[in-house]
Amino acid sequence: MASLKLIPLMKVAPVLVGVSFIAAQADPILAESAGSSEQDLLQQIDNYNNEGGDSLGEIDQVNNVNQLEDVSPDDWAFEALRNLVERYGCIAGYPDGTFRGNEPMTRYEFAAGLNACLQQIEQLIAADDQVDEGDLETLERLVQEFEAELTTLGTRVDDLEGRVGQLEDTQFSTTTQLSGGVDFALTSGFGSSKATLDGSNDIDTDSNIGFLYKADLNFDASFTGRDRLRVRLRSADGDGFTQRATHEEGRDGFAGDLTRLDDIRSTDGDFVLDTLTYRFPLGERATIVVGANDIDPDEAFEYNFGSGFILNDFIDGGDIYTFEGDNLGIFPGGRGDAGISTSFNLTDRISVGAGYTADGGDARDPQTGLFQDYSAAANINYAGDHFDIGLGYGRTAIGSEAFDIDSAFVNGTSDIEDGSFTQDAVGLRGAARLGRRTEIGGWVSYVDRNFDVDGSSDSQDDWAFGTNVAFFDVGREGSKLAIGFASPAQASDFEVGGEDIQLDRAYVAEVSYDFPVNDNISVIPGVMAVFNPENNSDNDNVYVGVLQTSFSF
Repeated sequence: MASLKLIPLMKVAPVLVGVSFIAAQADPILAESAGSSEQDLLQQIDNYNNEGGDSLGEIDQVNNVNQLEDVSPDDWAFEALRNLVERYGCIAGYPDGTFRGNEPMTRYEFAAGLNACLQQIEQLIAADDQVDEGDLETLERLVQEFEAELTTLGTRVDDLEGRVGQLEDTQFSTTTQLSGGVDFALTSGFGSSKATLDGSNDIDTDSNIGFLYKADLNFDASFTGRDRLRVRLRSADGDGFTQRATHEEGRDGFAGDLTRLDDIRSTDGDFVLDTLTYRFPLGERATIVVGANDIDPDEAFEYNFGSGFILNDFIDGGDIYTFEGDNLGIFPGGRGDAGISTSFNLTDRISVGAGYTADGGDARDPQTGLFQDYSAAANINYAGDHFDIGLGYGRTAIGSEAFDIDSAFVNGTSDIEDGSFTQDAVGLRGAARLGRRTEIGGWVSYVDRNFDVDGSSDSQDDWAFGTNVAFFDVGREGSKLAIGFASPAQASDFEVGGEDIQLDRAYVAEVSYDFPVNDNISVIPGVMAVFNPENNSDNDNVYVGVLQTSFSF
């Protein structure tokens, strides 16, 4: 009798060995329909590879029901499960030692588990072990019920294995992922006249159209699944175009960099090492980032001051932690290149951070080293469901070896034999989400700067602030309408050649619209404006129009 029952079983049994393990683990794979596209299959492979952090070869067959941590004798199906595990050995657990018996099951998952039991019964019959005839009759009915699923499952597993083999043969690296992006920007300055230091308004704005670009190649490697080593190569050109078009002093003007596009720094067309950082967890609550290039002390911090900006470099960099000299033109930049940044989660919502960085050139210069000129930062942040708020402190100190400043703005001479600069800043930032489609954010900081140049001391203090609003899914899903407004900290007055120079506050604004053409291409038109450029209200306002196209891969 048993031999007659074996005939239909053998017809449906030739599904690849190991499919039972996939059924026990890969509900992201098996829950999809049989008509999934090639991209769906690749996504399923990726999901499965990341499920639980374990690979297929690391899953062991369960030989005793007591190996399943979440199964106890008082469970209503305990006896049935124990029979399948101990008598037929066709049940596998998850990599964490659990069975997850209360989770829903798809028909494909059931078919895969059924197939595992069929294979085990075939082995028992081949070994002349006794198999209960009632079990065979039950299994035969199940085979007939799930025949279509078993056939489809075998085909799909074959397809998945083929795709895995293809990926392994053609992949870039077993540990490294390559990604990148390219930004092209058509831009032009316009307005009545260029901004000048004296507000004369006698130089016409350069209204020619420029073509700027930035290209990034990111190499991200992970060795534990939770860490990331990032190497970024960047090529860019066009840095200074918008500043020179709208300001007489170009990039050397006091506030000329308020018109600069975000993150475009000229490399003369060469690919250079832009970023070299390593991020890794320390325990379950701490994150550490170390870097030898392009790391700020707040790199690991968790905070949010809104996302209502896209194009303008200064609005995007409303940052109290390092003194971004490039934003103001005349003062030395922050020490954001080499160092360490840390973040620790006190609770699920509250985090604290601390960081220390130095300029990369100083860190590799025996005259300065890593600990002479620096930027240090600390913060505490609360991240809620609908709003975030954080308080931060930053300090930048630069000594004589790294001091490089146009001292005419301090004491009327350009010959510096000895000098130092310190900046202390404390600030508050936050953002609020007003429903699914609107977010507002902002920041305010108090900045105190101290100069000591050739024995002549000067101090300056002021407030900086910014606000922005973002509207999402305007006209198309995935789009963003961004509006940003900010004002940098300024010196209320300067002494130039013994004469006191009073300055007006400068403001910068941006309106932009990020329109996604598809998942990899977006078009971003926008306008930037500077009011009281060069901190002189006698100057006419200057404007920059931008049409940017961004590609990601």
